[in-house]
Amino acid sequence: MIFIVNEFSRNGKKTTHQIRQVMQRSNSTYEIHITQYPKHATVLAEHLADKVENDTLIVAVGGDGTLNEAVQGLLNVDAPIPLAYIATGSGNDFARSLGLPLTIEASVKNILDTDSPTYLDVLIGTSDYSNIVAVNSIGFGLDGMVINKIDKTKNKQTIGKFSYLASVLSAYFSQKAFPLKLVTDKQNYIYGESLLIVCTNNKFFGGGIPIHPEAVATDGMIDLVIAEKVSFKELLSILFSILTTQSHLKHPKLHSHRVASCSFTLYTPQYGQRDGELIEKNIQNMSVRTVKRPFWI
Repeated sequence: MIFIVNEFSRNGKKTTHQIRQVMQRSNSTYEIHITQYPKHATVLAEHLADKVENDTLIVAVGGDGTLNEAVQGLLNVDAPIPLAYIATGSGNDFARSLGLPLTIEASVKNILDTDSPTYLDVLIGTSDYSNIVAVNSIGFGLDGMVINKIDKTKNKQTIGKFSYLASVLSAYFSQKAFPLKLVTDKQNYIYGESLLIVCTNNKFFGGGIPIHPEAVATDGMIDLVIAEKVSFKELLSILFSILTTQSHLKHPKLHSHRVASCSFTLYTPQYGQRDGELIEKNIQNMSVRTVKRPFWI
């Protein structure tokens, strides 16, 4: 196993120590590569892809952002090799959505017990500026504003479902409604006053919030959630529904679409997020599709 470890994730350097302890009890050989800077996992995955043989696995270790970077690296060099994952981040939405273990020992055991790859959908967003890869979601508007505020507080390692929802309440007062045009393979839509658009292929985002309870990463489809402008009272009601009955998509100001692909136009600049990482206000047009990618999970 070749581990790409982000020691800046929530559990820090303890992660590397725990991996060494677990692997010393295993019959497998291993290497550990520590990320040194943002997007280093992408560089490492690109480089290490050439070293992978039939009996070798690359294992991303960190949060959803680390997994995102590793997937990006393998896609950059068009390496069709499966990627394993150990979740040690603060949100862990990918692992939560797919029912993966959340401890080092259980994760390594799961990897060793797996005998074939699982093909999952990865979101590819193509904008005026670049391609954006996401294993969970790509979103603009309120969720982007939340990530912008969290990044400014430097408190991302403590993010969880309830802290994220608290940040939503704060971001609500900063987020202005924006006009949105959505083009799907079925129909076109105009939303005059939107608060967010999220393209997801997994159930959870924001550290355990079931943004789309029916989303699965194997159906080749994108689940879209669009929120129109709501009052603060309506927002509280929606958040309560998310936490309890998960019936929030029945709210008249929330709209969901299941599509094979889509494109949208943001008529005013919006913060965005991909797998919980900030996208700056530089995107006006984006198209989104999925590609199948093998994971060793």
